[in-house]
Amino acid sequence: MEALRFGVVGCGGRGASVAELMMRLPSVRLVAVCDTDSDRARQVGERLQVPAFTQLDEMLAQVPMDAIYIATTVEQHFTVARRAILDGKHILVEKMMTTSAAEAWELVRLAEVQGVCGAVSYQLRFYPSFQRWWELAQDLQPLVILSSRHPGIMPAPYLRAEPWAGITDFLTHDVDLVLWVAGREPDTVFATDARNAVTDTDAIDTLCVTLQFDSVMTGMVYGSMAGWGVPNAHVVIGRRGNVRIVANGVEVNRLARSHDGAYERVAETVETEPVRGDTTDRLLEHFSAWVQGARDAFPLATLEDGLKVMLVHEAIWESCRTGQPVSLATMRQRLDNKVASS
Repeated sequence: MEALRFGVVGCGGRGASVAELMMRLPSVRLVAVCDTDSDRARQVGERLQVPAFTQLDEMLAQVPMDAIYIATTVEQHFTVARRAILDGKHILVEKMMTTSAAEAWELVRLAEVQGVCGAVSYQLRFYPSFQRWWELAQDLQPLVILSSRHPGIMPAPYLRAEPWAGITDFLTHDVDLVLWVAGREPDTVFATDARNAVTDTDAIDTLCVTLQFDSVMTGMVYGSMAGWGVPNAHVVIGRRGNVRIVANGVEVNRLARSHDGAYERVAETVETEPVRGDTTDRLLEHFSAWVQGARDAFPLATLEDGLKVMLVHEAIWESCRTGQPVSLATMRQRLDNKVASS
């Protein structure tokens, strides 16, 4: 299998770190970087000894490549991804995928037409503990799926009023995790948020979401910038027991029947491979293999998965605005109407 040739668009903190990571991986090869900030593009290009550009079209025209990694602001994701797909490039886009479900749908459609692969960088899926959590959850038949994290005060670029900024940009990982375990979209979404409770930036600093999948299965996502120091929680409670992520793996509590018919708890801790830092290296290696036909997409979050997450985010925003539960069928119909009228 050959190394997948990547161009990186967006040389801020995340883009620059992933570009540097690509230099150390045998499965991918960094061939160019691009950023509208000429100084930033030049600095990263010089440090990594690859061509640097300020215009995407120039990079695509001058440097042969197979794929584009997109780490711009969320508002630019759609334009960059669309241009790359139309040029026949595979895309790996940072979360959130886009600013709307309509944009996400268009990228899914274009990728299918152009015959290219696309994925969203939801790298929590590549931690061994999360993969084992997912596997055990399927066996336990989920009733409640909980994912909660608290980032503390987020960096200044995220402290903006847009609904995809603030803590939403952080908790989109958790929305993806709940949908991943559930294996489908929820029927309804109810959400509440708070602004200016922690910072005075108009950014969403606290978010609580309930996802109702049917009459028995519920998902919950919540977090707050005021939750600094509060432990993360990733729990699945099922018909046959429960599983949660702990420091060294996953803790499983199963329900078992004793000889006299009473229920008893059978507990174990399943250790998983420890990972220091990020798992973007694993995501990149898997993406390269998938694009070249050596692996299935799973556990990658494909563009189709990204679209499902965006539909839920739009339902979250609608629920926060109205104070009412929102039907995913309504959001789907709204998307269909937009597509039909475009």
